[in-house]
Amino acid sequence: MRRSLVALCTLLLVACVPASQQDTEADVAAIRALLADFAAGVNAGDVAALAEMYAEDVISMPPDAASSIGLETVVAGMEEGFEANTFQMTTVVDEIEVAGDLAFTRITWDETIAPTAGGDAVLMHGNWLGILQRQADGSWKMWREMWSVFTPEA
Repeated sequence: MRRSLVALCTLLLVACVPASQQDTEADVAAIRALLADFAAGVNAGDVAALAEMYAEDVISMPPDAASSIGLETVVAGMEEGFEANTFQMTTVVDEIEVAGDLAFTRITWDETIAPTAGGDAVLMHGNWLGILQRQADGSWKMWREMWSVFTPEA
């Protein structure tokens, strides 16, 4: 009897929580996986895999440059970057917040960039802020992004 009462109370509490809040943990896990796949795609130079992670109407706002608007433009920039360089990226997810069909994430990243033509590699550090959009199939894609580059304290 007591177990049945506890189970009933639990069901009632879960039923009172909006579905969007019930799904938040699953959404955060899916977004974390997407971000890990992104770093792996950068490290592999896999433009096709990276392109799949962006919405068609993506807007990318790099530092000291004009915005890239639309998936085709963002992919062209990636292709150019991977033709000229290889990358080794590590990321730390500092924050993820889900609000309905949008989510934002804040990341700190380190990246070693080596020119494919030879020469010294450069170590860069930065912050990334992304807004992700839930797709019709329930998956998440990067919809808006901007990042900065900084010199860490010595």
